[in-house]
Amino acid sequence: MDNELDLAALRAFRSVIREGSFTAAALALRVPKSTLSKRIADLEALLGTRLFERSTRHLRITQEGEVLALRVERLLGEADDIRRALGEQGGAPKGHLRLAVPPVMGHVMMGRIAAEFRATYPEVTLELHFLDRAPDLLEEGFDGAIRFGPLEDSTQIARLLLHGHATLAAAPGLDGLDRIRHPADLAGFPQVTLAAGWIGPWVLENGGERVEIAQRPGLALGSFLAVRDAVVAGAGVALLPWLLAQPAFADGSLRPVLPDWATPHRGMYFVYPSAHSLTARLRAFIDHLAQSIQRLDLPA
Repeated sequence: MDNELDLAALRAFRSVIREGSFTAAALALRVPKSTLSKRIADLEALLGTRLFERSTRHLRITQEGEVLALRVERLLGEADDIRRALGEQGGAPKGHLRLAVPPVMGHVMMGRIAAEFRATYPEVTLELHFLDRAPDLLEEGFDGAIRFGPLEDSTQIARLLLHGHATLAAAPGLDGLDRIRHPADLAGFPQVTLAAGWIGPWVLENGGERVEIAQRPGLALGSFLAVRDAVVAGAGVALLPWLLAQPAFADGSLRPVLPDWATPHRGMYFVYPSAHSLTARLRAFIDHLAQSIQRLDLPA
């Protein structure tokens, strides 16, 4: 091996970190395990240090490996930028996209959107990660992400997809729903909330009127999907993202509660690192995503 870093070796190193083992990394990269092991060994020889401590049952990254891990995403990202700039000019979208999506949106609609995109652009492969946090796009190797505003990183490029909100929902058979005339009436009903965010009040608006309803959840769950399912089963009233509530309203498993009231609208954006990172395949995906969302039955 010469004295220059080998991109294939760096990708092998990154894959081992992501997958947690040499076997899983070899499967992810679709190379023999022996090939992957040699790439790691060559990289360690070039750098003059061990990157992993490994035995027959355990794998642990070394301190030196952690130093490289902090830089490998940026190194590979810059290499990919060069390849994208030279390989896609004037051509059809092709290559790989690695994207981050909020879990609710991912579970509810991204399967269909991704399948339709692949049918239109079969030379583009997609890797979608469902994250409940804002990733560092460059450090973590993401081409882009769907984010809810307000956005804090002014260096990123953002395209507005829609203005989203949450709405009150309950099972049609929940006792006493007809007595709810105002958000203040919710105090007499069991609440189902998201475990990570139940401390603060529910903030609801109706035109110029704004109220805050203290949360007293009888049931707090770890995901909005679980909250929705519990509400469908009659556990109480929940404040659900519209993207999650709308299909349940359509099939009758849930009904809107105080439909004139909703949370303040928040922008949902697609963000990517910089203007030069907008490849043909990323532009095609963003356009496809925006068109798919426009076809949804969303209130103004």
